[in-house]
Amino acid sequence: MKYMYVSLGILCSACGTSTLEITTKDNYEVAYFPDGSTVYLNHNSTIKYDQEFDPRIIELNGEAFFTVTTDESTFLVTTQFGDIEVLGTEFNVKTAANQVEVDVKSGLVELKTEYNKSKVKKGVKAVYKEDDKIVQQMTSNKEFRKWTRSLKREFKKLGKDIRPLLKNMDKESKKASQEISKEFKKPKD
Repeated sequence: MKYMYVSLGILCSACGTSTLEITTKDNYEVAYFPDGSTVYLNHNSTIKYDQEFDPRIIELNGEAFFTVTTDESTFLVTTQFGDIEVLGTEFNVKTAANQVEVDVKSGLVELKTEYNKSKVKKGVKAVYKEDDKIVQQMTSNKEFRKWTRSLKREFKKLGKDIRPLLKNMDKESKKASQEISKEFKKPKD
């Protein structure tokens, strides 16, 4: 079984005192932000962000699916190839050797590169290739569903694996509680 971890991140001392970094290898990660937004990291991906999450900026290398809470402040995902700006939406971002892909599940985002800006709406995938220096838009093939479904299956499996442990802990705690109650009820000599 590949393990999945739900984390709040770790401090990155090389990045600065208030920067958190989450890195995956052959596991998934889920991060919850103070504004209510959530990010699901695919395998071999990294995000960095300020611990206070103000401003709402995440640096991404790899692939992640975002569920962004609507807020007055801008939510920005930065990559080495360009930035994705949103106010409230669900979308996937994937970086590769020389490109960034943005696939929008709902809402509207703007992909900003050094050379142009492109609005990307629901059901559309935008690809910026560094060599071409243009953003191409196409109908979404929803590739992100493959790995997010796998993530959901692992959540379910983890839940099934933990359930017997929780039941056993509950039984042990009730037994200990009963023994403590008996000790207090014993007459004192």
